[in-house]
Amino acid sequence: MAGDAPSAAAPRLDVARLAALPRPLLIAAIPALASLVLFAELPPRPYILHLVQKLGHPGVFALIAIAMIALQLQPRPEGRPWRAYLIAFLTAVAIGAATEVGQVFTHRDPAVADVGLDALGALCALALAAAFDRRVWDGWPRGTTVRLLAAALGLGLALAVLAPFAVGVLAYARRAYNFPVLFRADTGLDRYFLVHGRFTAETVAGADGGASRRVLRVPLARRPYDGVTIFEPSPDWRGFRALEVAVENPGAQPLDLTVRVDDRSHNGSFEDRYNGVFRVPPGARRQIEIALDDIEAAPRGRRLDLAHVGPVVIFRAGAGGPDAFLLERVTLR
Repeated sequence: MAGDAPSAAAPRLDVARLAALPRPLLIAAIPALASLVLFAELPPRPYILHLVQKLGHPGVFALIAIAMIALQLQPRPEGRPWRAYLIAFLTAVAIGAATEVGQVFTHRDPAVADVGLDALGALCALALAAAFDRRVWDGWPRGTTVRLLAAALGLGLALAVLAPFAVGVLAYARRAYNFPVLFRADTGLDRYFLVHGRFTAETVAGADGGASRRVLRVPLARRPYDGVTIFEPSPDWRGFRALEVAVENPGAQPLDLTVRVDDRSHNGSFEDRYNGVFRVPPGARRQIEIALDDIEAAPRGRRLDLAHVGPVVIFRAGAGGPDAFLLERVTLR
């Protein structure tokens, strides 16, 4: 019988071998995998954990799609393969959408983008599976070409799935390489840990014919507290004496900048962090130097934890003044 032989006769890497997996195991695995997306939650910091969680979406639904293919192999391994792949894809997307709806009841925020990640993971797995499924490409006039196209599509989708995590890993490596520099505007990786959304990097000429330098232009809206946040700087500042912020005011009015430093224990109040206000004259470039002793002593009733420093925020203290400032470097000395 055709249904009795595929696992024995199939080549080592043929999808038909999945028919040997126990059916009860496959049926149990699908809701178990979906429950991971629904209930498992990693801490939001460090940010790398958020990237791991996002990577879990396509990974889980890739496995769900393959489980669906395996389930359909068992009753009719020689059936219509493209129908089985379509059913597997649509089932994975439907389960993904259901988990997002379910997150409303687990006090998490559902996201349409996450359903897209689920679909991307399922499509990636199914494309790679098709490249090793003789039922799909065997018998075609150009079966080898079909197989290679499926493999190329699967690998391309895998790269798209892995790209955000890979960029994050490179940004962490760049952060470690730069330390004790916490920020400079040299590359996009240097700007990875910034929150603002409208800043642009640009090269400006040095004063009096000096060397040009790379800076970040931070636009300031006509409202207070606009600026830029280094949301996850290298956290251990012990052994250093000062924080230095190199900024420039390109405007014709004085600029009052606040430098704010939090730590992991920050309770959200103004008194439980460091806040320093510094004036930058019109057209001036200034090196703001802040003693770490002052930062450590700033929170009311405790010491700021220099081993676990949190966000560093540089923003305009007030609604008036220039419409932008230039941020060149933030470093420890």
